Amino acid sequence: MIDLHCHILPSIDDGAKNTDISLAMLREQREQGVQAIMFTPHFNFSRIDVEGFVEVRQKSYEKLMAVSEVAELGMKFKLGCEVYFSTKLNETDLDPLCFEGTNYILIEFPTDQRPYGLRHTIVDILNRGYQPILAHVERYPYFTEDPTQLFDFVEQGCVAQINAGAILEGDKAALRYIKWGMAQLICTDAHNMKNRAPNLEEAFRYVKKKYGEDYVDWFEKNAIDVYKGKYVDEPELKKPKKILGFWL
Repeated sequence: MIDLHCHILPSIDDGAKNTDISLAMLREQREQGVQAIMFTPHFNFSRIDVEGFVEVRQKSYEKLMAVSEVAELGMKFKLGCEVYFSTKLNETDLDPLCFEGTNYILIEFPTDQRPYGLRHTIVDILNRGYQPILAHVERYPYFTEDPTQLFDFVEQGCVAQINAGAILEGDKAALRYIKWGMAQLICTDAHNMKNRAPNLEEAFRYVKKKYGEDYVDWFEKNAIDVYKGKYVDEPELKKPKKILGFWL
C-alpha cells in the first residue's frame, strides 16, 4: 500500500508536532502494510510563498530523516504538498508543488462555498500538463449537493481522492463516489495518533467487504501509478442522476 496524502512531517503544519509523533505515525503505517508515503504538508499562498515553503519543507524532512529509527522501517518517501486552492495557481510555476518526480498536484478546496474561478483554474492546470488530485472530495457540500460537478472534473482528467476515515465512518458521499467510479484514490490524511491516525488497512478491508477485492486492487494500483508519475487507469464513470430528489 501507498499513502499519498498525510501530514507526518514534523513541526510544519497542523499534523505531527514533533519527530516522536512522526515516528509513531510511520511505525503505524508500516505495521499496516504501507510501504511508501508521499509527505503532503499544507501549503497556502496567503501564508508563505512557494520558495519559502519548499525550504521549510526540506528542513522538516531532513529533521525526520535524521531520526535513526526511520531508516530501520525500510519505507520509501517522496515530498509533495496539499495546496489550498487559489487562482494564483494560474500564474505560478507548479513544479515545486507537485508530487516529487511527477506532474500530480494535490489541491484542497474550501469547505464552506465553491471558490471563485474553480473551473477556470482547474482547466488551466490541466491544459498546462499537470494532473490535479482533488483532496478529500467527500467534504465539499457543492459536490455532495450536485455530484455532477465532481463528475465533470473527473471526466476532464482530474483524480479524485477520498479519506479512509470517511469510508470507515460510512460517509454517504464517499461511498457513492466509489460506487459511481468517481474516486480513484483512498488516502489517510493522517494528522496524529489520536483522532486522525493512519487507517488505510482498515479502510481497504471495508472496501473489500462492501465492493469486492477488485476495487481494492484498483485503488492500490492507482496509488502506485501516481507515486511513480504514471497515468492512472481511467475509471468506469457512472454519471449521477437525480430521481425524486435522490442522487442515484
